[in-house]
Amino acid sequence: AEPDIELPSGVVRVSSLLNDGTTVVRNLGFGGSPSLNTSASSGTVSGVNTLSWFSPGNRHRVKFTTEARRDGYSQDLTNNELGTFSYNSLADLSAGLPASFTRQLSPRTRAGSQFVGAVSLGDAWRPTSDVQVQYGLRLDGNKYLSGPAANPTVDQAFALNNTDVPSRLYLSPRVGFSWTYGTADQVALAPGMVRAPRAVVRGGVGVFQNTPGTQLIGGAIDNTGLPSGLQQLTCIGGAAPVANWSNYLVDRASIPATCADGTNGTVFSNNTPNVTLFSPDYAAQRSLRGNLQWSGAILANRFSATIDGTYSINQHQSGSVDLNFPGLTKFSLVDEAGRPVFVAPTAIVGATGQIAWRDSRVVPAFGRVTQQRSDLESDSKQLTASLRPISFNSKFTWNLSYVLADVTEQYLGFTSTVGNPNAIERSRGNFSRHQIQYSLNYNWLNTLRISWFHNLRSGTAFTPLVQGDVNGDSFGNDRAFIFNPATATDPVVSSSIQNLLTNGTRETRDCLTAQLGRLAARNSCTGPWTMNANLSVSLNSLRIGLPQRANLSFNVSNPLGGLDRLLHGNDIKGWGQNISPDQQLLYVRGFDATAQKLRYEVNQRFGSTRVAQNSTRSPVSITATLRVDLGPTRERQQLLQQLDRGRSRPGNKPSVQQLRGTANVGLLNPMQQILQQADTLRLTRRQADSLVTLFTGIRANNDFATSVAAMLEAIFQSPEFLYRPEFGV
Repeated sequence: AEPDIELPSGVVRVSSLLNDGTTVVRNLGFGGSPSLNTSASSGTVSGVNTLSWFSPGNRHRVKFTTEARRDGYSQDLTNNELGTFSYNSLADLSAGLPASFTRQLSPRTRAGSQFVGAVSLGDAWRPTSDVQVQYGLRLDGNKYLSGPAANPTVDQAFALNNTDVPSRLYLSPRVGFSWTYGTADQVALAPGMVRAPRAVVRGGVGVFQNTPGTQLIGGAIDNTGLPSGLQQLTCIGGAAPVANWSNYLVDRASIPATCADGTNGTVFSNNTPNVTLFSPDYAAQRSLRGNLQWSGAILANRFSATIDGTYSINQHQSGSVDLNFPGLTKFSLVDEAGRPVFVAPTAIVGATGQIAWRDSRVVPAFGRVTQQRSDLESDSKQLTASLRPISFNSKFTWNLSYVLADVTEQYLGFTSTVGNPNAIERSRGNFSRHQIQYSLNYNWLNTLRISWFHNLRSGTAFTPLVQGDVNGDSFGNDRAFIFNPATATDPVVSSSIQNLLTNGTRETRDCLTAQLGRLAARNSCTGPWTMNANLSVSLNSLRIGLPQRANLSFNVSNPLGGLDRLLHGNDIKGWGQNISPDQQLLYVRGFDATAQKLRYEVNQRFGSTRVAQNSTRSPVSITATLRVDLGPTRERQQLLQQLDRGRSRPGNKPSVQQLRGTANVGLLNPMQQILQQADTLRLTRRQADSLVTLFTGIRANNDFATSVAAMLEAIFQSPEFLYRPEFGV
């Protein structure tokens, strides 16, 4: 990827008063792109081998599997190479007063590889004809082939080796079963076959282990704290240099690489390197999962139903802490329920409210010292029910399913903060509690096969946030305080919150009303239901004049969006658009050092998913696919494979009966199986006679293959056949 123009990036916060009386806050970008000028490549080589052993009587099937894989990658992820100027308002931009300037001073290039292997031994044991038990053990392991450069200073300051990477061995036992019971109402498919079971019960429990990704240690390779590692510059408030855009356009060397003169050494000027390292006991994620499923026919064999329940304890979930953060409260924001702030008031820019987090460091020589940990857990529960018709219908089929889910998870304060960032808390996860899926399939005149898939999801959870860092821990993940309009001391904030409670979306009003006068809880809001669909159409090649070996199909992604546009023009309703709710409730506008409180602006589009208020659309795309089999037809290849045996290749020549059997593959006579079970089905004499008539006609048609087989046998027995190229031999 390459940028269109080589300039620093600019970001300006714009507050707009709209015609409906609401205020919306947005960050608008200009200048160069900080995220382009990147490249990446990756490669994988893998192999799998399986050895199986079957015991006499097939009661045991033992399987031994070995796997090996080598992954490698190289990346140039240099970001913000020319710097970014941030402005708190259009007025500040016009006056040339940046709120901050950040720049990455060194390239961010990385390369790495790892070897991953696995060995598993399992057995499928069938103690009875109705019960099967599967059990086994799997051993996974990984070995990183390169890692970060050692930094002795980090070892001395934090008693941790930054070169330690999670090369580990993992053991995963599993056991499962399946039990079939009863007898289905359908008749047997062929003579000698038993009826299908009435229902099947399956279940199991086991450890399902991930192995670390190859790029997991990329951050540790970049951020070693050494001069050869990633170097970044952060200038806040008066330390931010004044931008000269015209000079930067003609002279790239004039772009600032230091903060404003006279500010180096102050808390507002920061070029200390960051460090990323792993906890000595870091392990890859795993889940202890149990599952139980029932599937069978219901309602007098009219429908097939499946009910599936899964419970999972997810262990070794990843999180990170800043070891260079002391966690000492310097003062509290009284009007925000005593929210702690970890820098002194003198480290906050009064005009913008931006915080110089360099004031909250244990070792001033480093910025963030991020330790990757794996001591978090989450619980997930899921119940799935599905239904489909059993009755045969060559024109129309359908399927319906419903999923009920629940996820609770632990998280660190460095992920979502209102108090101590080092604390471990628990909340609901970001998931859809309800999900409904259905599919419809229709065969129109055996010419068009139309398939429609539709998915409806309940809203996912999100958190009311403050944009930026308001507690001085260096992370922009602070949850908002929900000001009560009746008690808020700032009249602008009071009226804005009241307007949001009056005119916001239903989901927004419910979320904020329940938390007035409190710091917001994580994932305490829920977005609206969303839906998406897919439409596919395939054509019968023979019915539209195409060769049998050709297949033409069409796929329409997001057909709901197209239907919305057709029916409503530019005034679309948002069908098929999955728009994420706006999570930014508050924007910091300044800091009152005397009263020790931040000044805020309320975003009155918080929680909005209205289409007119979002610039992103999910497009409608139509894909046409034409697939053609090259070479001889499949039918000709199958026939010649039979006829060549004993002639142009080793083997015995097929007899007439063998050739006839080849032609009759899949041509069963179902009337015979029905007549064999006439007593069970309680057939009347008239019904039985009618079935006999149908049986005779089907047998006569199938017996036509006998004369064809005899003709082929006579032709291919003759010596002259070997010299007749028209037969392809």
